[in-house]
Amino acid sequence: MALAPESPAPNGDFAAAARAAREAWQDRPTDGLVSEAVRFLTAGTATDWGLSGKQPTTDKPPISLGGGIPDADTQPRQELLAAAKRVLDEPGDAALVYGGPQGYEPLREEVGKFFASRHPSQPGADWFLMTNGAAGAIESVCAAVLDPGDVVLSEAPTFAGSLRTIRGRQAYVVGVGMDEEGICLDELESALTAARDEGRAVKMIYTQPTFHNPTGLTMTVQRRLDLLRFAADNGLFILEDHAYSELYFDQPPPPTLSDLADGWGVFGIGTFSKVIATGLRVGFVQARPEWINALLPARFDMGNSPLLHRMLHEYMVRGGFPEHVERMRDLYATKMQTLQRALAQFGEPYFDYTPPTGGFFLWLQLHEGIQADQVRDHAAEDGLFFPSGHRFYPGDDTKGNPQTLRLAYSWPRQEVLEEAAERLGSAFNRTAG
Repeated sequence: MALAPESPAPNGDFAAAARAAREAWQDRPTDGLVSEAVRFLTAGTATDWGLSGKQPTTDKPPISLGGGIPDADTQPRQELLAAAKRVLDEPGDAALVYGGPQGYEPLREEVGKFFASRHPSQPGADWFLMTNGAAGAIESVCAAVLDPGDVVLSEAPTFAGSLRTIRGRQAYVVGVGMDEEGICLDELESALTAARDEGRAVKMIYTQPTFHNPTGLTMTVQRRLDLLRFAADNGLFILEDHAYSELYFDQPPPPTLSDLADGWGVFGIGTFSKVIATGLRVGFVQARPEWINALLPARFDMGNSPLLHRMLHEYMVRGGFPEHVERMRDLYATKMQTLQRALAQFGEPYFDYTPPTGGFFLWLQLHEGIQADQVRDHAAEDGLFFPSGHRFYPGDDTKGNPQTLRLAYSWPRQEVLEEAAERLGSAFNRTAG
């Protein structure tokens, strides 16, 4: 015989119990409850999240040169909508159920054909792990490779969001300088020696060899070969972030590190965020199949969206994806040239830069006496937003180069870039004057 449930307490007793539970939590500090892994992290800056930053304090229309976001007017909305409709019109429920740990196999096959077209072994689907954007790809590798206290050697400056991901695994990031050919190998060797002398395990080198964020630089072929040999000789994985490698202006960039090494010792990181839209949140790890399999035990997210994967596959094979990427190359080359001409007119006496040959970014080295934070703040007063360069250095933000800033020309319309340069010139004048 089933027991009858107890009679509910009066409403007043419920309210008192709920109030007591709330009050018990009020005196407990949050920082005493979170894990050690996140205790010394923040929620991230606007730069980490690819956002603009401060809100405008002027009536002028805001202009953001802050985030590496594809051009808004050219995102293939109708083509993606048509691709999604074709997927949803197919019989069965495959697009609307869990998709498994590696992602939709036909999409992985197409990713290999397009993004690794110059790879000597033409990698198939088993070389790829689909992730939540490039950030998710970096997280997957870090989760599988890094232990608390490990060291990652990284270019300095580098993308702030990646630094945050690495630190989230309780690893240390040691910055290594760059020259016009890429990461400096003598500094890399010194950093490795110093870390090992301290008894630390150095596991990995993080690099963006192609259209680097934030500097826009591209590593030479010889430096790539030297870096591969250095990593192999010292037993270090290379985490190669090539999110922008398809967005070249005139000539294709040098082969990726993975291409040159036939995948040995290299985890390649790619994404659809820069060639289509950041909101898709679809990226990938490229590695030899045995290393992809080694990443799978560290995944706990139930996989990525089969609907998005199937839609992207449809778009790649039937929606004009290669033609879209070609248009993006021409557009960003034009935008970069437009911004360069306008900067020469309104602000060139205050900085130097190396013109990029692809990607989204222009990195300004300010002349002596010009502080980037002051320029940034004056520009924000006119509704122009961009990050100071010190945001991209490992360690405390205040330890980075205070005389650099990054301009992202990808998102604003071409005609807006001239206005942006004029506002920036005004900010330079006020800072210097």
